[in-house]
Amino acid sequence: MSRLAPEGVNPPFSVGIDVSSVERVRQLVQRRPEFLTKYFTAEEAEYCAGRPERLAARWAAKEAVRKVFGGLGWTIPPYSRIAVVRRPGGAPGILVEGHSVAGLTISLTHDAGLGAAVAALSPLGRGSRWVWGELPSDLRLPERPDVSHKGTFGTVVVIAGSPQFPGAAILCSLGALRGGAGKVKVLAQGSELAAAPPELIRVPVDSAESGLGGAAVRQANATLELADAIVCGPGLGESDATSELLQELFQLDGRAQSHLVLDADALNVCAGQPERRRHIPQGSVLTPHPLEAARLAGVDVKTIQADRTRSAQALARELGAVLVLKGAGTVVAGPDGRTWVDGHATSALATGGTGDVLAGLIGALLAQGLEPYEAARAGVFVHGEAGTRLSFLRGRAGILASEVAGALVEAQEAVRRQQEEARPEGTFSG
Repeated sequence: MSRLAPEGVNPPFSVGIDVSSVERVRQLVQRRPEFLTKYFTAEEAEYCAGRPERLAARWAAKEAVRKVFGGLGWTIPPYSRIAVVRRPGGAPGILVEGHSVAGLTISLTHDAGLGAAVAALSPLGRGSRWVWGELPSDLRLPERPDVSHKGTFGTVVVIAGSPQFPGAAILCSLGALRGGAGKVKVLAQGSELAAAPPELIRVPVDSAESGLGGAAVRQANATLELADAIVCGPGLGESDATSELLQELFQLDGRAQSHLVLDADALNVCAGQPERRRHIPQGSVLTPHPLEAARLAGVDVKTIQADRTRSAQALARELGAVLVLKGAGTVVAGPDGRTWVDGHATSALATGGTGDVLAGLIGALLAQGLEPYEAARAGVFVHGEAGTRLSFLRGRAGILASEVAGALVEAQEAVRRQQEEARPEGTFSG
């Protein structure tokens, strides 16, 4: 069977158009009678017997359907597996490998020596399911009222990157920008963020030779205290400067402590320094992959992977934080015992930088008002949905983290539309 989207899922709109010469098809059937039996069903051959114009239109229909599949990045079915059938009333329909494809329609005609067909696959014909993963009925996304401004959707401050990994700060910031934050600021040192998008607000700070340190946090203290969410860790490195940075950050007063996302090197430093680990602010969101989780727990990776759910729950409870254990079937565990396992699993996300994007996305959801557990859960689902959609539409290998960030826009909208369709008629949420 061709590689399609999951049953009932809405792909993008795709159209295929083709024309075929009636005379060319007539001659082909005369020279090669096996052409009929090889590429057409017995029903098609019987209906088109002695009518080459009908056969030309159906050949054009097969080509048009193949173009629809190719335009979506789906496996293109062979001609012999595409059949034009007559529905009740005489209108044409399409079967692919013996089955109808929801939302796929066909129109064909013949005139002036040509057979012509238009095939289209429309989301509007595929029922009420917009997302590719199994959407939890209680998943929350922030409200997006039309009467709003950038302040409505909060400010995220990103503390990430180093001379060795300048891209980490950019990818994390892209996750926050595409996640819907009203403003995204990043602690910037020198010219390392020259490639950053123009929408990103730079907060100039001094840095140690190895990267951002405690002095940077002190200089940006006013900015950090006014932030709705802070994302810290990607690409910082595990130097003494990072340890000093975390010490200053953990001591901040105000809202920052309850809206903190820690990822990557921030977690590695905390794992290696008990003093830092003990002072991780309550209510933070931690986003380790299995090795980072093993370091935090003081065990090996096999122990973490042997029971991912229990491992995440134990760390969340011990640290008083929301724990996002990344991987196929990402686990989100809250310190209060709430636990959820995401159903997405795609190799498209198995590439450097996608975790930075996820951290930024969760920060954006926190800044827009979701509490930490719900922000982590929504971020994981949307991130997995973006990767899954890219996998089906473009391919399982070669997807870039920056492309995942871009796909967050469509993934969030798909979730919102499916949720809106599931509400009682007459209700609407911005």
